[in-house]
Amino acid sequence: MRVSTFLVSLLLLLPLIPNGSPVQFEAQAATGCTGDVQPIVWNETVERQALVPFSNYGGWGFDEMERGMDMSLDEGESEFNSEFDPALHPEESWMFNPMWPLPVLEPLSTDHYTTLLVGNDSAGVLRFNLSSQHRTTFCLTLQTVVDNTSAPAQADVYLLTTSQYEMYRESYNNNHFYTWMGDFEEVLSDLSPEWRSFNPAGWNTYRDVHQYENTAEVTFSLSLDGPEVYNSLFDSDTYQDFYLVIDTWDNSHDRDAQPQNEVVVADVTVITEERTFVLPPWTVPLIFFMVMATVLVIPFILNSRYMNAGNDAAGGDAAMETVPMLEQKTADGLMPPPSE
Repeated sequence: MRVSTFLVSLLLLLPLIPNGSPVQFEAQAATGCTGDVQPIVWNETVERQALVPFSNYGGWGFDEMERGMDMSLDEGESEFNSEFDPALHPEESWMFNPMWPLPVLEPLSTDHYTTLLVGNDSAGVLRFNLSSQHRTTFCLTLQTVVDNTSAPAQADVYLLTTSQYEMYRESYNNNHFYTWMGDFEEVLSDLSPEWRSFNPAGWNTYRDVHQYENTAEVTFSLSLDGPEVYNSLFDSDTYQDFYLVIDTWDNSHDRDAQPQNEVVVADVTVITEERTFVLPPWTVPLIFFMVMATVLVIPFILNSRYMNAGNDAAGGDAAMETVPMLEQKTADGLMPPPSE
């Protein structure tokens, strides 16, 4: 009885425990970074993009889009050459000026390895179509190479959906090409993840946990309940791709890495593992409902048992017995009653 009371009390007190603990947990991988690596078929299984400070992709007008987004680097330099330095920006023009519409990617079910060269004050991007039938593990190692000598590099790694990446790209453009927007975003930068969705100039990562800032190496895994779909009140549902971003610029987050004025070399390994048993999404609210119902019902059951504990006779069928009267006897008979 005491054990049951203790367990029920513990369940009732769990919701009262504050969740503002200073300890933060990151989504880490449970599998290794080795597998049957296959060559990447670009624009079929993976797409490569980039954000650079000398090309305002995403901020062009309609006429500029019509002239062709696959213009050469020399043509791009004529309009956006204030930040261009060939030694610090190894990106090719097709990375920061991708063709539109973007190619449809196949669901990722194979293992891949690639190396990204991310310029200073830039962002290197890999776009995937993640499969809900596979567990995907990302392994990244960041370094710089100077005079044929490599050294760990501090940068930021983010995983975003399509809608989140659009906000992230807008933030990049605001900070590089629209100064007043960048200043406004900087004022609202120090916000907790649960409030960033209400910030029109802010952005957050997938599930609010897949952000790894100021790091040289990171490994994390992801398992989807089903195809990722963005629901909007003003538009139809949109299928979401996933963007793995290696960030080397000073973004709007306060704890991110600063530009190192060097080219960052990112070694990226993507390992997929087929899932043998996948629970449907509706099992999560069902289990939660069952737990909450149990927590609510158990106190009433224990109280009912406590109130009825003394109502039943011992053995159920035992006859009622009276308490015998104690009498004191003398040698001649009963003791006379005491005189008043």
